[in-house]
Amino acid sequence: MKNTILWIGALVVGTINMNGCAAFILVTSLFVMQQGGTPLTLGTIVLWTFVSVISAVGNAGVPMGCYFLTLSLMTGIGAPVAVMGIILPIYTIIDMVETAENVWSDSCVCAMTDHDIK
Repeated sequence: MKNTILWIGALVVGTINMNGCAAFILVTSLFVMQQGGTPLTLGTIVLWTFVSVISAVGNAGVPMGCYFLTLSLMTGIGAPVAVMGIILPIYTIIDMVETAENVWSDSCVCAMTDHDIK
């Protein structure tokens, strides 16, 4: 039973564990909203923290996936998406950092699961 629960847990955590994407969505969304004149209250920041985590779970693992997901979220609330053009020239580097963070956190989950199985 223990092994079954660990495998299910590893699958779920491996799917949810998109930390780099969630961080990018949160920081970029707050930046775009601030540039557009949206007041950033504590409630807005907490709401966008949850939105970024939930969105990162459903994000495709493709190059620039987080960028286009953030772009669609900002379009949905009417934020000035032209501001995201500032990020576009350096996004390849940001995407590499996101991928490294996601791979590192997934390897941590694998190591903890391996430790628990033994």
